Amino acid sequence: MEKNPASNWQSDPAGRVRNISLAPSAKNTLYPLFEAVMNSIHAVEERFGKDHISNGIIDITIIRQDENCIGFRIDDNGIGFTPSNISSFTRMDSQTKATIGGKGVGRLLWLKVLEKAHIKSTFINEDKITTVDFDFCIDDPLYGFLRKIDSHPSNIGTSVNLYPYKIEYASQIPKKASTIANRVLAHFISYFINISQPKITVIDNDNVIDLFDQFTLSTERDQDFSFSIDTDAGSTQFTVHCFLLPKAISDDEKSTNALYLGANGRAVKRFDMDAVLGLKAIDGKYAFLGYVESDALDDSVNETRTEFSISDESISDIVDKSKAIVHTFLAAELKDIRDRQTNVVAALRIEHPRFLSIASDPKTVADSLHYATQSKEEIYVELSRQSLRAYERRKNGFRKSLQKKLPDIHIKAAEYVSGLKAESLSSLAEYVMKRKLILEVFEDSLKFKDVEKQSSEYEDILHDIICPLKSTTDELEYEDHNLWIVDDRLAFYSYFNSDIKLRKQVDAPTRPDDRPDISVFDLGLAFQNDDTSTPITIIEFKRPKIDNYSLANNPITQVRKYVDDMRDAGQAVRFDGSPLRAIDQTTPFMCHIIADMTPTLKSVMKDLGSFHRRAGSNSYYCWDPSYSIFIEISSFKDVLHSAKSRNRAFFERIGLT
Repeated sequence: MEKNPASNWQSDPAGRVRNISLAPSAKNTLYPLFEAVMNSIHAVEERFGKDHISNGIIDITIIRQDENCIGFRIDDNGIGFTPSNISSFTRMDSQTKATIGGKGVGRLLWLKVLEKAHIKSTFINEDKITTVDFDFCIDDPLYGFLRKIDSHPSNIGTSVNLYPYKIEYASQIPKKASTIANRVLAHFISYFINISQPKITVIDNDNVIDLFDQFTLSTERDQDFSFSIDTDAGSTQFTVHCFLLPKAISDDEKSTNALYLGANGRAVKRFDMDAVLGLKAIDGKYAFLGYVESDALDDSVNETRTEFSISDESISDIVDKSKAIVHTFLAAELKDIRDRQTNVVAALRIEHPRFLSIASDPKTVADSLHYATQSKEEIYVELSRQSLRAYERRKNGFRKSLQKKLPDIHIKAAEYVSGLKAESLSSLAEYVMKRKLILEVFEDSLKFKDVEKQSSEYEDILHDIICPLKSTTDELEYEDHNLWIVDDRLAFYSYFNSDIKLRKQVDAPTRPDDRPDISVFDLGLAFQNDDTSTPITIIEFKRPKIDNYSLANNPITQVRKYVDDMRDAGQAVRFDGSPLRAIDQTTPFMCHIIADMTPTLKSVMKDLGSFHRRAGSNSYYCWDPSYSIFIEISSFKDVLHSAKSRNRAFFERIGLT
């Protein structure tokens, strides 16, 4: 037995370990294990060669204490800690494994989660079986180093004890062996789609999980395809092994879906398939992985298994053929996506008729979408983008012909005008569709909530549908209100207040806290108007079915008071107090009262004015000479019926019945 006291760090690791960013978490706590397994795979490759990696055996034993996992032991039959490997092991940033992706610092992760890692390794050195035994520590990477020569044959390989973890990391280790096995499988998935791989096993007492068996069970489906292309060596046959796997165990370091070109059962070059498929996850939960092999690839791979000697053009041909096969393999899944996209396009086309002109064939539109564009919102945005692009193409084509005086200018002009006409009709159809939907909501709100009590929704609900409460034109756009339900002319008025106190509408009103339901001012094209002859409209809502009106408390008297206050104030103002328009005693007022024709309301109407019934409806109107105002009283049902009648021709024209 021989001690080796001279093998200390060849640089100071304490600061490096301290600066490693590895917060305790279920994900981070397994990285030291991954590093050990990666070292074992490299050791197996070094001993048996990459063409015979299937001879390798790697066992991951879960170490528990009172049912809790406190670390791992990793055993392999790789080449062992030979003198050259020991030298590399004690040198940070070692470049020994640079050609196979090693950074030379991975083992420092062990010292982040452990006080020390114990290592025992048996190898052949100068035809002698040698065993080394030591602790890997911050103070000394070969602490307690012992070397002995075995006089009898012994199993070649290495055992790395990664336990006990520091308590803050141990508490984050997944509790179930199956979870740990899946995490290891996910991290090393590229090895399992190879034709050959080392046998990697997770052992938890009597529970033994073979990771290749786990990979096989996790595979949703797989299929092999063949194709041939002409390479530098002539016509060559290739095989593509396709796998559909749970996304959780895909090779997602660079992309979710991937294609590998391999040689002698080992992956050599990797190609991202996310862009090819146009999506990260298939059906939201699966990933594609493929492996391409052939004798031509076996014969042309370089010694380090990193490149092929065949031409770039041949590689491109192989990949292109394989991409087509990927679409064939995933045909069922991709068809499901296309069908869903088609249904969404068709639904959006009905819900938003503005897209009628560009989505006349939903399937054709769906076929133009990326597979990843699946949600209703994403497809809506894409349809809007296509609509804009189609408009820009027509416009630019017309302008180009006009500027260059091309002979096809009349054709381009006709295309441009035809496109504008189609878009205009689509936009009009959408506007009409929205009107129909709004009327349906309005109609639903009129229904009794409780048939026995005959109680309806309060007028605030219906008011809010027609025009949002406590709002003004300064806060809402034209399309945000539905005043057209009451009167189509109101949709184009320039300024309105909804449920706003009079003190915010006119200067110094007599009753400042009174709150007309809606007041509408026509300013024409100006920001303010001094023409006192332009009309002002007041809309007052009353709860459906109410039947307790009196001469002192009724909507007719209520709107008269609003008119008096506004005329006496002489000046309408905006919500911020700036001038809006002038008002005088001759300013005309149109007052819409929306209330059900109950007996007490009819009695009040008889006492307060000479109301006339409008032909063909249950609405009443009168000119009130004492206040110089026009009053119209309609029930909510009459308002709905009138709005439907005015819009029926539009509904029928676009097939909305």
